[in-house]
Amino acid sequence: GLPERKMSGLVGLKVSEFIDEVSRDTPAPGGGSIAALAGSLAAALASMVANITQHKTNDAERSKLLLETAEKAQEVKEKLLSGIDADTDAFNAYLEAMRLPSGTPEQQQHRAAKMQEGLRIAVDVPYQTAVAGFEAMRLARSMAELGLAASLTDAAVGCEIGFVGVRGGVWNVLTNLSDVTDRQYVEDMQNRCAELLAKAREVSRQTSELVDAKLAERIKA
Repeated sequence: GLPERKMSGLVGLKVSEFIDEVSRDTPAPGGGSIAALAGSLAAALASMVANITQHKTNDAERSKLLLETAEKAQEVKEKLLSGIDADTDAFNAYLEAMRLPSGTPEQQQHRAAKMQEGLRIAVDVPYQTAVAGFEAMRLARSMAELGLAASLTDAAVGCEIGFVGVRGGVWNVLTNLSDVTDRQYVEDMQNRCAELLAKAREVSRQTSELVDAKLAERIKA
């Protein structure tokens, strides 16, 4: 069954309301929240293909694997759904830190510390989006291989939109790193992002080639 969640914040909006909210002249929700949404859709599609395939599978071992994939995809989906609001909350918290008074040296020191604290959160949230987005990609990729032929393009779309979650998450990490003063932390996050992005690009490439080859065979037949 589907998990229960509190229907509040951005994830509690209708789709049209959410899109309207993004379109307004405010900086959040923005690209970070959209990256999390993209990843959640990738996981949702992976779950969908796993469930559809499981319903038509008689092999007990294969059925168990598909159910486990669907359950894992639901977990990843929920994590990314929470990231939609988390990204906007982190951005707003950083803006609040920027607005702190800075008239005295003590206030300046407090404001600077709060801004750095806010930046760490604003880096970690999209990084977690990118990590979960990659997991969604891998789940969708596995369903492109193991799922029903009729659901091939659903899994393919899942993997592709999952890449948006990874790429968008990484971009938001990097833009927030630009103001972080801890150079070791910055370098570590840059390396992590580069490694994650390289893996995601490879999964995207492999999946595209696999799906295009299967579709070409189907058309030829």
